[in-house]
Amino acid sequence: MKNIMYFRNDDVRHNLDDSLIKITNLFISHGIPITHAVEPANISSEVVIWLTNVKMQHPQLINIIQHGYDHTIKNKLIKGEFGGQRTYKEQLMDIKKGKEIMDSLFGSLWFPAFSFPYSPYNPEAIEALNDCGYKVLNSHFSGRISRRIFYKVGHIMRRGYLLNHHVSWNLKYYPKTKLFEIDVNTSFIKRYYNELTDCDMMTLKEIINETIQHSKYRTVGVLLHHRYHNNDAKLKLVDDYLKWCKSNQNNEFWSLNKIYANFS
Repeated sequence: MKNIMYFRNDDVRHNLDDSLIKITNLFISHGIPITHAVEPANISSEVVIWLTNVKMQHPQLINIIQHGYDHTIKNKLIKGEFGGQRTYKEQLMDIKKGKEIMDSLFGSLWFPAFSFPYSPYNPEAIEALNDCGYKVLNSHFSGRISRRIFYKVGHIMRRGYLLNHHVSWNLKYYPKTKLFEIDVNTSFIKRYYNELTDCDMMTLKEIINETIQHSKYRTVGVLLHHRYHNNDAKLKLVDDYLKWCKSNQNNEFWSLNKIYANFS
């Protein structure tokens, strides 16, 4: 059985900086699709023009999805833009406004998938997402034994949210919605220190081991944040990892919309 891999790059917004361009060009050079998660309220016209042109030049290699609305922390209980104490009406307003911006900026070039900044969300957020007509919830899956047991209990109960934590429904429809869930489970970054560029990166060996560990779940979704890959060494880490991925003939590289088309 082939191992399907996909890559999501978060926080595409204000500046058309070198890290965004270099990460994108690196994936294009390897012939591997990359999904850019756009903050609709924050994206600049410069980035829109660049991203649109790259998408049109490489339609099979560039995916565009929505990443929240404005990426500000509004959830006072758990760090996040959505979830927590936020009501259905509040979240619906932000999600709907974001979708309208995405439609106006990208038209048919973007795929109606949604990822929540900082990860947290609540049942009201999912209800709002479903009511706005998105096709995909792009969330997070943990391979830890404790989490997998938790997910199993949630599946038996047909719950998407249990004990104030989300239940991953990776490659399945989220309960009582039309949202197909596709989750990331691997990341280049081990620890974030701030919203700038300070972090601890995984070593190449660590991210390879994590990839091997998650490959038994049919898909490996890998998360990037381009601005943290702000020097040659951090960019080389991605390059070396992609070379390793391509060296395994069992790996296939799909876009988010291709996964949706084949599994939903």
